[in-house]
Amino acid sequence: MIDQPVEDVMTRSVHTISRETTACEVAVLFAEHTIGSTVVVAPETGEVTGIVTESDIMQQVAAGADIESVRVDSFLSAPVITIDSSENIHTAADVMKDHSIRRLPVVDDGDLVGILTTTNLTHYLPRLRKTILRERNERSGQ
Repeated sequence: MIDQPVEDVMTRSVHTISRETTACEVAVLFAEHTIGSTVVVAPETGEVTGIVTESDIMQQVAAGADIESVRVDSFLSAPVITIDSSENIHTAADVMKDHSIRRLPVVDDGDLVGILTTTNLTHYLPRLRKTILRERNERSGQ
């Protein structure tokens, strides 16, 4: 019933940064693109090495950090929990719940291919409801 793969629900366009990026640069990225997170990747390999969220930036500001000079490598969340794009959304939701995370980078064969967020899942719920009701109606009509 909910074998919908993550790739059908995820956001494919993911903004990435390197570990050397400053908190200020990240804040500007968030504001310019109206996003709440960015994935940290190693420039040489493209390997996902961390994630930075709005909350991380706010914690830096609240702590009085010099956001113009503090680099994300000093406060990023790592290691990063990821999921394969072929996994189903039920599994992804369980992973997010189990780890208390709202953003789940999607990685296939070591390459970042998207990100699944709680917003993606919320937007998917009406579609899921329609699918469940349609399947239920088809079964009862047989």
